[in-house]
Amino acid sequence: MSQVTNLAYYYERARKVRGGRSVWVKDSNGESRKNVLLGGTILNPNKGFGHLWAAQLVQYTPGEGCLIFRSFEVAANAANNATSVKIKGDGFSDVPEVGQYLMIAPKSIDVNTIGSTSELTVSNSKVDLSDATFSETASTYTGVYAKVTAVAYDATNAQFTLTLENAFGTALTAGDILVESNAAVDLAEDSPTGSAPLLVPNPNTFIEADVDILPTEGYGLMTDSEGVSTANYSISTVHDKEAWIAKMQPLPGYVLAKNRSYIKGIFWI
Repeated sequence: MSQVTNLAYYYERARKVRGGRSVWVKDSNGESRKNVLLGGTILNPNKGFGHLWAAQLVQYTPGEGCLIFRSFEVAANAANNATSVKIKGDGFSDVPEVGQYLMIAPKSIDVNTIGSTSELTVSNSKVDLSDATFSETASTYTGVYAKVTAVAYDATNAQFTLTLENAFGTALTAGDILVESNAAVDLAEDSPTGSAPLLVPNPNTFIEADVDILPTEGYGLMTDSEGVSTANYSISTVHDKEAWIAKMQPLPGYVLAKNRSYIKGIFWI
């Protein structure tokens, strides 16, 4: 005797879940998009069950691989010493995982510092700049990172509460955006500073269609004789396509600066 299991899964409020074909801007003349050559291995896959959304951003580097751009919108204000942070669980912010290193997303990844190479003269409460000389130093943004040690979901308020290993040292305001940090760069140093660059500084392509991702750690995942996981995801992404910003993940300032569209509400890369 054989048994058949029929499984159906429905969203009661699917209009609030991002992804799907409605995220793309439709053109009556037909859509155009460009594929990347060959694609690449996902370098920051989910540890557990995951999902990649249509129009989710990805940093593609030929010969190196793909970094999924994940972003999380802060749901409530938090003090600068807070190690508990609430983020939105509305289906637009990504789902956080224990073990991720997060940081506050900057408005720009280019930091220009102006310094004086001579002393300024102060007279009668006025600053004399006539003899002053200045220099400008350019650098790439780095920020304080914090490791996620616990995640709890509040279904009533559609929020995740993150427990962090340390505080960001800066107060958070509802609407701020957190992104993944390249903490490995700092942790590899003999004396880590607690500050690191962005993991995904240059999101440059899209995921074209929703796809579920199986775990890469745990859940009975088989390993080889050396105990090394054989889980590996390769993906091809697209670009030269337009998406509705309101239906995408939260986009911080440094990502919105890459938008090639001059039409309000549309993101084009």
